[in-house]
Amino acid sequence: MMGERLIKLLLIGVILSLACTAGVFADTKGINLIINGQKLEGAGVMVDGQVMVPIETLARSMGGTFEWAPESETASVTLPVPDPKTGIDLTDDYAIKVNKITEGITILTVSGEVINTGNRRLTTLTVYGKLLNTDNQELTRTYSTNLEPTELAPGETGTFEVIFMDYDKFKENNARYGIYVQGFPL
Repeated sequence: MMGERLIKLLLIGVILSLACTAGVFADTKGINLIINGQKLEGAGVMVDGQVMVPIETLARSMGGTFEWAPESETASVTLPVPDPKTGIDLTDDYAIKVNKITEGITILTVSGEVINTGNRRLTTLTVYGKLLNTDNQELTRTYSTNLEPTELAPGETGTFEVIFMDYDKFKENNARYGIYVQGFPL
């Protein structure tokens, strides 16, 4: 009789602990986040009515870095801070397709397309060109006068034209051009 009672109490204890554990897991189901247009499935949890996200996940999704120093119990986060006048180089977010190169006596015109290959909207876009010498040193820089449009959603394409007005000063030195894009990812 005592043994049966002990077994019943143990069974009730196990059932209650499983029920409580299931409730905890149900409350901490992963919350989907969208940061800068990038969907992070199950990255957060809801705790007492607030969405909680691991700081490492948040920092990396925003293009930053995260480091943990256990000896000082310090988390270091570095986020990219664009220059509000020029933006940041968007090297991983676009592709350039050159459609036409026109070389004149004194100018060089490069026209083509910018394709948003990333998963974030690119805004306040500027296309610029550099003439470089054989050592990759910048000789001159010029900006596009007609980028259309200046904002691209993921997968969208815009057109550009870059004109090097002082090309005649550099073409004898085997100058080559480079095309770059600056702007802000959202």
